[in-house]
Parts: sequence; structure tokens; C-alpha cells
Amino acid sequence: MSVSKKKSVKITNKEKAFHQMNDVIMQIAKIYVRQHNKMQNFDVGVQLCRAEIHTIQAIGNHEGINISELAELFDVSKPTISERIKKLIRLKLVKKQLKDGNNKEVMLTLTDKGWLAYKNHEKQHKEIYKLFKEHFGIHSDDFLKSFDENIRQFHEFLNNIRNNTAYFQ
Repeated sequence: MSVSKKKSVKITNKEKAFHQMNDVIMQIAKIYVRQHNKMQNFDVGVQLCRAEIHTIQAIGNHEGINISELAELFDVSKPTISERIKKLIRLKLVKKQLKDGNNKEVMLTLTDKGWLAYKNHEKQHKEIYKLFKEHFGIHSDDFLKSFDENIRQFHEFLNNIRNNTAYFQ
């Protein structure tokens, strides 16, 4: 019985660099997901998940938004947003109001407690940005510019793969 030897595939230095880039992206994704899956308090006495605090942020940024607009903004179904809003109402972070002059359209606004969560979430983002600026120093603006250009091109590349190959199917 003979054992067939398998030949290893030769990888160029550029292919190796591409694989290393993918590994780094996956490591970043793991860190990002782990951090964003943590429940946080935002000094309002209740634990909020990422989706909930970002819903509060969206309502704060678009005061008077309705359920349909919010669902579209997050690219989720209306029942998904409705359930999230019901929870945020129970937690006294969001309230529903009828739009002036329209007894059918309901708009969403933040309560005082909701605004506190919103402000503390924004404060957290500012603190992280401050750490970013400290880490990259005078090169932070250049880093952001080149990152934005490169990550958009990479995102486009991934979309092309997803839409034109069986790889992501």
C-alpha cells in the first residue's frame, strides 16, 4: 500500500500578505463583536445591549422618527423595531407621542432618562476617539483618511465576491 504525498501549494509573498490582512481583520472583528455584545449601563440603572443604545442614539438624532423610518434606518423589520421600542418604553427610556395634527402617526422621542443614556453613549464615543487621537498623534487624520479610502475599496471587493461568486453563498 503506497502513501501518496500531497504537494503543498506555493504561496507568493503577496498572497501571504493578503492572508495576514484577512487574519488581522478577523481579529479586529472578534474584538469589536465581543465589546459590542457586552451589556452596558450608561448610568441609567438598566443594562442595554448594542442594538438598544443605538436605537436610543437614532431616536435622539432623529427626534420624532416613527417605527417605519427607524426600521428602514436599521434595515430590520418593523416587528423587530417594535419589540425593541416596547422594551425601551418599559425601561422608561423612550416614549411614543402622536404627531401634532395627525391622530394616526406615532413619533418616538427620548425621555429624560433616555437622553441621559444618549449623552453617556456619546461621551463614551468621545473618550474612545480621544484615545485614538492620543495613540496615532499627529498622524490620526492621515490614518482616518487612508483607512476610509482603503476600507471602502475592500468593502466593495467583498460585495463583489458575495454577489459574483459561490464563495459567500
